[in-house]
Amino acid sequence: MRNEQINLLIINTIAPILYTYGKHRHDITLCSKAEDFMHNLGSEENGIIRKWRQRGITPTCAADSQALIQLQKGYCDKSNCCNCRIAYELIKNRT
Repeated sequence: MRNEQINLLIINTIAPILYTYGKHRHDITLCSKAEDFMHNLGSEENGIIRKWRQRGITPTCAADSQALIQLQKGYCDKSNCCNCRIAYELIKNRT
């Protein structure tokens, strides 16, 4: 397995399960370990992240790229700009 595939497995499977299990067990150490994974792994590279880079927003870690993917799916793809803080700031700065 290549490093990129291992990172994706950690980002999309291991870290979320570890975090959820830590929350369930009220174990902050497990939650912190999951967060450490996300902050220490590099950003994902996919179509969504490439679009954000073209817009001038560059994620520095897996946590950043996951946040951008969530923003894309939760706001941009649903044309929900009015409820997006980033869209608000971009529009505000243009006026």
